[in-house]
Amino acid sequence: MKEPKELTVSISDKRFNMDLPVQDETLIEAIFDALVEQTKKGFPFKVKLSYMTSLSDSTQIITKLIPNTRQMIEWKDETKQLISVLRKRG
Repeated sequence: MKEPKELTVSISDKRFNMDLPVQDETLIEAIFDALVEQTKKGFPFKVKLSYMTSLSDSTQIITKLIPNTRQMIEWKDETKQLISVLRKRG
């Protein structure tokens, strides 16, 4: 049997949040693949992204509108690059 994947879920009356380790590239890829499929069906996304590139940096908050598959794939690639940078610094 494979090792279980780590996943933390928090649910409130307005949000469903999933937290997973940035090292789990397979699970992150699967989530992005599902988002790409949703944009193929015509569902746009409004994404709120927050991150810190180092402990001394302030938190960066970005809001993006992702209306189509091409932009979702671009965001997927940007996110993979950001994760790579964060992992190298961590």
